[in-house]
Amino acid sequence: MRWFLPKKTDFLRLFDSASANIVRGTQLFRDILDDPTDLKAKVEKLKEVEHEGDRITHEALAKLNATFITPFDREDIHSLASRLDDILDSTDAAAQRLLLYKIETIPPHLKALARLLVASAEEVHKAVVVLHDGKRYSEAMTACVEINRLENEADVLHREALGDLFANATDAIEVIKLKDLYAFLEEATDRCEDAANSIETIILKSS
Repeated sequence: MRWFLPKKTDFLRLFDSASANIVRGTQLFRDILDDPTDLKAKVEKLKEVEHEGDRITHEALAKLNATFITPFDREDIHSLASRLDDILDSTDAAAQRLLLYKIETIPPHLKALARLLVASAEEVHKAVVVLHDGKRYSEAMTACVEINRLENEADVLHREALGDLFANATDAIEVIKLKDLYAFLEEATDRCEDAANSIETIILKSS
């Protein structure tokens, strides 16, 4: 019956891989905005990273279904796996819109939102990694607080970006395109906060 015993390291290993993959994906998106040359190839590379995230999520959920006793509450494992997956989904959606809309000039607000997203993803990874050690849960909580702060900053920046867009843009189609892009990036930072909330729930139940 040993295959029914808790496999904490398996789930945490998958969470580590997922969060590290998110950092790679968000950094790649940031780099695309800094240099959008060869856009199609770069967006395809990000899609590969997103597919790897899907693979990790599917593996985690398959293990969850096959494991009788889990190290954390089943719903919390499912929640964290899903929330981590959502971050890259939103990031990839933004990258696909860059390609679809043929965006050539990258607005400064979009670059700033991407930098906040990378910072949020890095904090998510920090929080996930220290779940291995109950003595370091305070570090995870500190990272979660920072994720919340970054999400609030992204909300403010998102509103500023929209205000500037509506005040100064003269092309209605361009407004629609950029508004959509801003929304996906702001959503990605929201999903980082959702992941932080799942981490906090795991820590509070384990303390």
